[in-house]
Amino acid sequence: MKWFIPAKTFLVGEYVALTGGSALILTTSPYFEVSLTDQEEDSAIHPLSPAGIWWSKAQVSGKFLNWNDPYNACGGLGASSAQFLGSYWASCHLQHSIPDEATMLEAYYQSAWSGEGLRPSGYDVIAQARKGCVFINKQDNLTHSYPWLFADLSFLIIHTGKKLATHHHLLNTPLPGSINELSAVVNDAKLAFEQKDSDKLVHAVNAYHRTLAECNLVAEHTAHMINALKSFPEILAIKGCGALGSDTMIVLTKQHHRDILKHDIERKGLHVLATEADLTC
Repeated sequence: MKWFIPAKTFLVGEYVALTGGSALILTTSPYFEVSLTDQEEDSAIHPLSPAGIWWSKAQVSGKFLNWNDPYNACGGLGASSAQFLGSYWASCHLQHSIPDEATMLEAYYQSAWSGEGLRPSGYDVIAQARKGCVFINKQDNLTHSYPWLFADLSFLIIHTGKKLATHHHLLNTPLPGSINELSAVVNDAKLAFEQKDSDKLVHAVNAYHRTLAECNLVAEHTAHMINALKSFPEILAIKGCGALGSDTMIVLTKQHHRDILKHDIERKGLHVLATEADLTC
């Protein structure tokens, strides 16, 4: 048995998600893979990871989890949450139980949070269990998946070459004071999807980056890269994604500029991980 789980990237909503507020998360291919095997292999999941902890609690004898990461552990794309999701689904499969979101989230919190620092939002696993661009607001019990609705707009997800341990970051980071302002920007981005308004989405992504920067929630290396990439006139919006925007960035550009911009960015030695063509559906 094998499960295919997409990568995730926060379009907007990192930090707001920690309060149960609004976020928009892109899910893209290529997929992570978790499979059930009868013998332990070198690619087995670490026993102290959230997935490993959950698998140990499930007390499954004679079965092991095998893991395949098409991104080679580069960071920032939801590998840990994908591992957990696969382990949760595998345990449900073996126990003949039907997975449900509430049980999955509770299992994730038990496995991923020590009780110290900020609790992970769980939005990663919610999004990666779905497809498309996933809007989540846990406070209002809202979840909705959108396709990419902007015919004239493309996105590119770029890796910074760095990797931040999110769980360590959450141990020592307070919530930003501008959380309400950030939340309002996410709602503007959601409205952009509902209205298929490219300009509104561009404005929201730029506004989110500005507010994160004002809160000192953009890693120094990411800030330098963003400033350098702004020299490309084709870039309409850019922000770091996830904790401190450390691992990945997202760029918005006109659809007809996407391929040449991708080429120019890669000539700078940066790796473009996905575009809207890779959005799951």
